[in-house]
Amino acid sequence: MGVERMKALLSGMPDLQQLAHRERTLFDVGARGYFENPTSDLLAFFLDSDAEHEFGNVVLSALLECLPDQQQPELEERYLIRSPAREWVTSQQQRIDLVLESERWVLAVEHKIYHDLSNDFAHYSEDLSLRLSGQDNRQVLCVVLSPEGLAPHPTGWLGIRYADFLARLRVAVRCLCEQHGESKWLLFLREFIIHLENLTVTDTLTDAQEQYVLENLGNIEALTQARNDALESLRYRLQEGINSRLGDLEIPITSSTKNWPVGPALHFVPLGWKGNSIVVVFLSKDHPKTVRVQPYIDKRNGDINALRKHGIDVNHFDNHSIGRDYYLLFHDFKEMHWEAIEKAAADYLRAIISMESEWQKEAT
Repeated sequence: MGVERMKALLSGMPDLQQLAHRERTLFDVGARGYFENPTSDLLAFFLDSDAEHEFGNVVLSALLECLPDQQQPELEERYLIRSPAREWVTSQQQRIDLVLESERWVLAVEHKIYHDLSNDFAHYSEDLSLRLSGQDNRQVLCVVLSPEGLAPHPTGWLGIRYADFLARLRVAVRCLCEQHGESKWLLFLREFIIHLENLTVTDTLTDAQEQYVLENLGNIEALTQARNDALESLRYRLQEGINSRLGDLEIPITSSTKNWPVGPALHFVPLGWKGNSIVVVFLSKDHPKTVRVQPYIDKRNGDINALRKHGIDVNHFDNHSIGRDYYLLFHDFKEMHWEAIEKAAADYLRAIISMESEWQKEAT
């Protein structure tokens, strides 16, 4: 497909890019967007049948009904023997977002809205089975709750789409209204559902949009393939350029492509590296031509001020945030100047290698 044909096809698609009106919630007015931990805290609260909301096991049942039929607990088994555990710590000091326990089953839940499936899921499920299955041989179920319903393979984890879970929650809210009338907790649950829908559920196509897509299936497929080819070509080109710039270190840089909901992300990391440090080149869907280089720096390298001696000064970045295990730094490029982007990524990787060479050898 030629460039002019691509332009003509895209020019006919403005309506597809117009999002439907989204109902604002308390989270939009009084919060700062999505954060995984508060979301998990709220979900744990509503899943707890003994909490003060007095919803019983209604929310828990909505979640369990998203499981495959053969793995759903019987109705009389849909209860918890203790409050949901948040940040359940494994034997390797890793954390699972939510762990629910009944007398017959254990359910682990990981949230993935803006993050890829990079956790050690095999370790999670193995640790749960060893430590919580118990003498009663409770069934251990592990799920990833995400917009796409994806799950890591071949670890035995199940994927649940937010859309499926939220649709069942909406039915649950209607039943709760009929049983209890209005209450503040019911209002909060409704706001919580809308907030998650706004983040995770895509818009339904109008009739005109559907017809346009159906009439252009071949062209859209070709355009999608061109997108994928362009990303792979870019990834290999950047990887080759970064390796050339870091050739004196004799540590090869490897890369991969991740499809984040907000746009594709190219990951670059020294081959065989263990830990949380990585450099990501992110292309935003919402801001054409804008590219963000995001170094993730493992906290084992010291406090954020100690990074300066290795050339990582947070004051030279557009923004930064602090995660549980890493510092995340943002370097924005308003235009796609690939040579400058390549150099920035290579410089950050050089700093990571300089900081971590010693303890990375010990980790291997």
